[in-house]
Amino acid sequence: MSEDPRGRLILEPLSASAWRLCDATAAASDAAHLIAYVEAADDGGYDVTWVFCGRGTGWYPTVDELLRGAIRHLAAAAPRRAKPKPIAHRPPLAAL
Repeated sequence: MSEDPRGRLILEPLSASAWRLCDATAAASDAAHLIAYVEAADDGGYDVTWVFCGRGTGWYPTVDELLRGAIRHLAAAAPRRAKPKPIAHRPPLAAL
């Protein structure tokens, strides 16, 4: 890749210990703009709740690890350009 994907990620503060992780390449009115909610964990690190493409939670020890995790999350959600694989099936039981 020619561009650093971390440059497209923005942590917008909501409070002293909470942020929104946003994608700068998506319009603010687009649902793809909001990637996750991030909170500072009581025992250190950051708790993350993913809201874009695959909900779930995670914990990261540093902001750098959090951003690397977000890049992996976005890459996993990227559209595939390959034709989908056909689903193998059996004939209905009534036909047997």
